[in-house]
Amino acid sequence: MAYTEEIGEIPHLADFTFHKTLSDIDFESTPIPGLVADFYRRPVGDRLLSVGVYRFGGAETHRAWGWVGEPHCSWHAYVNPATGGFDGPFQGCPDLRLLRDRGPLLGFELGSGGLARRFLLD
Repeated sequence: MAYTEEIGEIPHLADFTFHKTLSDIDFESTPIPGLVADFYRRPVGDRLLSVGVYRFGGAETHRAWGWVGEPHCSWHAYVNPATGGFDGPFQGCPDLRLLRDRGPLLGFELGSGGLARRFLLD
């Protein structure tokens, strides 16, 4: 099945080629120590579909994907630690909030409502 923005299926990494790894991913101009992402790409027609696989403490936390050259993610999904599967996909970028205590970064929170999970820095 060809991927389009409308499909919004969680990408199968076997269909993609590894592109690069980034460590201490930056969010709102703040690097998050320990948040690592592996990026994969796949040509679709004359475009490139990119998926980021994000990990914290060695465990996958979420995936986000969309088209190279567009400013934001098209879709995302959160890893459900209870099932090992995914919650989603959901349109747009993941819901990520930095956790601070009057300045210092304490960690981050992903998702909202019943899907919200906190990840604390050591």
